[in-house]
Amino acid sequence: MRRARRWLLTGLAVTLPTVITGWVLWKLFSAFDALLNPWVQARLGFSIPGLGFVAVVILLMVIGALASNLMVARVIRFFERLLNRVPLVGRIYLGVKQILGVFVSDRQTVAFQSVVRLEFPRAGVWALGFISRESPPLSDAADEGLVNVFLPTSPNPTSGFFLMVSRNELRPTGLSVEEALKVIVSGGAYAPSGSPPAPQP
Repeated sequence: MRRARRWLLTGLAVTLPTVITGWVLWKLFSAFDALLNPWVQARLGFSIPGLGFVAVVILLMVIGALASNLMVARVIRFFERLLNRVPLVGRIYLGVKQILGVFVSDRQTVAFQSVVRLEFPRAGVWALGFISRESPPLSDAADEGLVNVFLPTSPNPTSGFFLMVSRNELRPTGLSVEEALKVIVSGGAYAPSGSPPAPQP
């Protein structure tokens, strides 16, 4: 029973993020289908399966292309400044934007440089962290050797702690960022490829 329970929890930890993401996307695509297909049906006499998916992809590409334009980017920044002045709403918007800026990036942008482990919150207890910057801008000559480390929480890795840690206190893990995130989201139940099997009770 204990082994079956562990398998069940591991299956939930690995499956739920994918299921929830798929459900949200399906709802979004379905909403666009419900808006566009009646219009297409009235003019063409037939509906187009998957029209919502295509519409969402095109819409995101158009928004990305417009945001890349210098003039449009200035307008977006202007409205962002206005939004940031609104109590509570501005804080929520800024927080979400900063999180997405770290975790949603193009392939040419490296959000985190490497995965390390460090003793936290006390000696003898180890946690996974991500090196985000080699030389902290808040340090001075006396703090030479410090690096910026983001220490995520589990199972939500978008929140956590910002630490400036001596490089001597960090240990390399050999994990990729994706593998480390899976370990954190699953609460340690996910085993990266090449890891030894978990001991049986």
